[in-house]
Amino acid sequence: MMLSSRQNPQVKELIKLQTRKYRRRRGQFVAEGLRLVADGLAAGWQPDQLVISPPLLSQEAAGQVEQWDYPRLDLVPELMDLVGDTETSQGVMAVFPTPESTLSQLQGDLVLVLDGIRDPGNAGTLLRTAAAVGVDGVVALSGCVDLTAPKVVRASMGGIFRAPWVLDVMAGELIPWLQARGFQVVRMEPRAGIPFHQYDYQGKLALVVGSEAHGISAELAAACTDILTIPMPGGSESLNAAMAATLVLYQALIARGL
Repeated sequence: MMLSSRQNPQVKELIKLQTRKYRRRRGQFVAEGLRLVADGLAAGWQPDQLVISPPLLSQEAAGQVEQWDYPRLDLVPELMDLVGDTETSQGVMAVFPTPESTLSQLQGDLVLVLDGIRDPGNAGTLLRTAAAVGVDGVVALSGCVDLTAPKVVRASMGGIFRAPWVLDVMAGELIPWLQARGFQVVRMEPRAGIPFHQYDYQGKLALVVGSEAHGISAELAAACTDILTIPMPGGSESLNAAMAATLVLYQALIARGL
């Protein structure tokens, strides 16, 4: 049976999950689309609920959905469009629990810190890169775009499920945590830094990525031990924040012999 009323309590809950405040309160976020949901399941995440609109399913999607044994809610297409965030729904969504992660749970020696990143596309791409590189943790400082926002989740292309992340951390909490564990804290500047391909990258490394308009906070900048610069002989002023971070993270892999 497909639900068809917007007044249904379960439908109302899904609509509320479009807001950051309610996602925090419920400890849940939504992944939309067949590939994204399949990525989450493949990474070992267990959804609290599948949300399906059978008339919108492709033949491939219908076959795959039938193999998933999780609590399921079926909606008419009009409601699927209402609770989703994409322009053209594929008829597949999943509600996943938000992990209760903290700084103390992060392990390893390569951390990506997001400071003032507000663009969902940039944040999602940074998660995608972090997952591809094998970053040990992504730390989103307070003031960043919500990593569980639908646009960020989509832009991550499954990275949201494959890179450990911590939300809403204060700089005053992060800095002593990094220092106590012996991290080198580096940031990027368009000029006057160490050329990124000449940096050592050995030991514990925390790469701080700030907004393209405002950079990183003064508090965090003061805690940085080094500044990296990506040479731009072609004359461009700077690179997109996510692109610049991708170059640096892959250079770190090369320098570490991976």
